[in-house]
Amino acid sequence: MKRKYVLSSLVLLCVINLIQGQSTLKVMTFNKLFTTSSRTVLDVIRSSDADIIGIQESYGAARSVANSLGFYYHTNSQSEAIISRYPIISTNTYGVKVKLPEGLEVFVFNAHLTSYPYGPYDIRDGQITSELKAINSANRARSAQMIKIVNEIQKMVPSGTPVFFTGDFNEPSHLDWTQRAADEGIHMMKVNWPTSQRATSIGLKDSWRIVYPNEILDPGNTWTPNRSANEVYDRIDIIYHRGENVIAKKAVRYGPTGDEAEILLNNYASDHRAMMVFYEIPKPDNGGNISYGENLIKQSSAEQSNLDAWIQVSGTSKRVQGGQSGYPDAKDKDYFFWLGNSGTGEIYQNIDVEKYRATIDAGKQSFLFNGFTRSYRGRDRSRIKVAYISDSEIVLDTYDSDWRNTSSNWEQINDERIAPVGTRKIKVSLFSQRNSGTSNDGYFDDLTLKTGINNDVRVDNSIDKTGPIDTTARFSNESLSFNVWPNPTVDNINFSRNENIRGEVTIIDMVNRIKKRVNVSAERNTKISIRDFPKGGYIFQFTDEYGTIYREFIFIK
Repeated sequence: MKRKYVLSSLVLLCVINLIQGQSTLKVMTFNKLFTTSSRTVLDVIRSSDADIIGIQESYGAARSVANSLGFYYHTNSQSEAIISRYPIISTNTYGVKVKLPEGLEVFVFNAHLTSYPYGPYDIRDGQITSELKAINSANRARSAQMIKIVNEIQKMVPSGTPVFFTGDFNEPSHLDWTQRAADEGIHMMKVNWPTSQRATSIGLKDSWRIVYPNEILDPGNTWTPNRSANEVYDRIDIIYHRGENVIAKKAVRYGPTGDEAEILLNNYASDHRAMMVFYEIPKPDNGGNISYGENLIKQSSAEQSNLDAWIQVSGTSKRVQGGQSGYPDAKDKDYFFWLGNSGTGEIYQNIDVEKYRATIDAGKQSFLFNGFTRSYRGRDRSRIKVAYISDSEIVLDTYDSDWRNTSSNWEQINDERIAPVGTRKIKVSLFSQRNSGTSNDGYFDDLTLKTGINNDVRVDNSIDKTGPIDTTARFSNESLSFNVWPNPTVDNINFSRNENIRGEVTIIDMVNRIKKRVNVSAERNTKISIRDFPKGGYIFQFTDEYGTIYREFIFIK
């Protein structure tokens, strides 16, 4: 028994270190080649232990790989996708926002720019004979794409917030095609390539060049590991970063056996080398100490035929069934919000938050809004507003998503803020606008407005992953607010607590992946099946209806 206790304690300390010491983030960019199997891609990512991966030429592989790893993913286009070990909490046209274990939120953008005309080939073939012609050709090919992404980064990312921009840019870097490189015969001429210039012009740093500043000694070519006559080899797969106290510490490439890459893998199939950067990232000052409770929006998905919780200002309908008559599939279940065929549509719902008066007026009550929007072929538009209103109907603060017209996928809208003092009502409004045709096709689905509770206010014998962990308190002989047994276990885990209280159980493995979620009722005793779980250590986490987090280390044998 004593030896088993010591082993469990050591394992627990490893878990604690994992939870507390998340100071390194590993980001990869990988053009997988569209013909490469998902299994081969999975082998590369698994061997790298990457945390966030920008995939190009995905064509469905991102979903398969993410599901195999237990990761999160988001697809921006058929080619472009992002896979993340950590939760994706919002999305935009070109990227996502990810929440790291200690609460730090980072933005990730991913691009696969137009491949032709490819400047180095045209220079090789004599079609381009000067730097100016190379720049003009590159601008015609890729400037419009790059400008849109750079503008999105500027619009979405607050100053100082960590941001990572991965991609196959199909254009070299101006940091590589220098006069010195031309004099050394590494490149055919000096070219101030415009795509990389646009990235660095907004403060993004070329991570490879930060780690390896000498373009002569460390060219870092990613195109291509496939050797052939008359090929031009270059660095076109790049990761950029920006943010206060974000430091690129190490960078490596992945390639096939016998290649020049730093890490060689059997059965490597892509025609690009993957590249990964190890970043040192700051710990948040106050991130992660908020957890969220119940959804305050009634009829948050349009499944009921009578959506009487929503007041219609304009439009001819409130909902439509997805997947029929040309409509896209719903984001959640079968129906989504659609406001009919008039030129404009508007519905809203007033949410009474009077019961949170004390914490609101103390400046401690936050709210997290999430929702999804979409349109038809990008013509019609959708918009969401969340207004914080006093008891005298004064609007104290407003979140406005602005008009959105994403048509290829559901776009997540996300806002988190402290409610202004005096807030007594929150008004959630959905707007749509017709710009062509007869149908007003701005769509909405899966809406949530959740209350935020500061975990520092009420923590009872808990291990809080976002703050300092008191290991002695958790394993003392004091009575616990919940109990988990048997431990070790085989098929089921029993869970009891001292109070009739609702919440959510989350089981997390040793690399911080969520393996199971279970909503639990107010009954004091709950049995949860873990029959199909691999043997090993896990964190059993209970988040009660007030947002307090409790944890226990369990072992499945």
